[in-house]
Amino acid sequence: MTMRSVPTVILLTVLAASCGGEAPEAPVSTVVAYQGATLITGDGGPPIGGGVLVVDEGRIAAVGRAANVPVPEDAAVVDLAGKTVMPALVDLHGHVGFQQGLTYDYANYTRENLIDQLHRYAYHGVGTIVSMGTDPGGLAFEIRAEQEAGMLGGARLHTAFRGIARPDAGPGAQTMRPTAFGVSTPDEARAVVDEIAATEADFVKIWVDDRGGSVEKLTPELYEPIIAAAHGHGLQVIAHVYYLDDARALVDAGADGFAHLPRDLEMDDALVAAVVENDVFVMPNLSISERGRHVAPPAWVEHPLLLESVAGDVLARIRASFENRTPEAAARAAASWAAMEGSLRKLADAGARLVLGADTGVQDHVPGFMEHRELELFVEAGIPPAEAIRIATSASAEVLGVDTGLLEAGRRADFVVLDANPMFGIANTRQIADVYLNGEAVDREALRAGWQ
Repeated sequence: MTMRSVPTVILLTVLAASCGGEAPEAPVSTVVAYQGATLITGDGGPPIGGGVLVVDEGRIAAVGRAANVPVPEDAAVVDLAGKTVMPALVDLHGHVGFQQGLTYDYANYTRENLIDQLHRYAYHGVGTIVSMGTDPGGLAFEIRAEQEAGMLGGARLHTAFRGIARPDAGPGAQTMRPTAFGVSTPDEARAVVDEIAATEADFVKIWVDDRGGSVEKLTPELYEPIIAAAHGHGLQVIAHVYYLDDARALVDAGADGFAHLPRDLEMDDALVAAVVENDVFVMPNLSISERGRHVAPPAWVEHPLLLESVAGDVLARIRASFENRTPEAAARAAASWAAMEGSLRKLADAGARLVLGADTGVQDHVPGFMEHRELELFVEAGIPPAEAIRIATSASAEVLGVDTGLLEAGRRADFVVLDANPMFGIANTRQIADVYLNGEAVDREALRAGWQ
């Protein structure tokens, strides 16, 4: 990409300085116009060829076809001919702070590690990430405040603070278990919701899963008062769910969203209809589950975008995780996967509210990269590319209530410049040339150099 013009006031300033004179005081334009790219706005509609995206002070000022969007005379112009521009991704389900190199531990939850991971998300074109119920203290809120004040970069961090489960029955990884509130009575459950509501948490997360019979799961006697109390505070409740029967009961109880599809059985038509009728949003969370069906490293493990952002020893462990899997375990995972894929098709056909939640940050489930794999799996399940991108951008932003995820005037200027058009192959979302967050280019070269 090249700068085709420079604001006149800047040229006058430079010329005057070179001649030894004093330049007249004049305001320097903050407007930048990105011209010539194909624009995927994130609303699910057709791409806009030869588009113009005008950005001013971190906000989108105008967007559309060149014939309909005049470029201000004092704007700096960036030529993006041959490129494709789409909104930065919005992921509603991650777990920041636990992995650092080959270690996966509560001790890794530090300011330095969280900021590094937010930069990793940004590097891959994820502009917003929600840490889903595994933030043990106030650090996530502190980082978010600094980001909102313009003091920190990286993907914008949101958080569900600490989720709720039965005692010692929350996240799957033992090292994350202490982050969840454990409750045993309705009064305890309501008190914990009050504590969450006293923070700036974006959601209430609950775990309704017995981990294959190894722990107690939340029952309706506990999650019903949680949901009622959360709604009283204006908070949405997102449920980690595994079993179909629990999903059905949670819809009836008023849960707002699912962090996973049921994984024991395919959703029946009655449950799909109830999800649609009650406007329950669903994160299919495909990429973490489909990995279990492989007994050899899949092709994505060798993708350049992954190789340039993940250390070699971690990549070696990822490869080994596939090679060490037994055919019997892979067959069980494949059966569960087939049920999930069938459920997703039914939900999509019925018009259910689908959003992006890739569960990245779980061990070796690479932040930033696996969001793109999630998009690929959406399309493999029959969702058109434009709709898959809408799910991962504007639909997710709407649920979170943030002003990003869409190339639209007034929105935050969070966008990704691609070398190839994902309408011709959804994997092209990985062909990243540049990432802009809040109108500022992410220095991907510097980040890459630091990681390597």
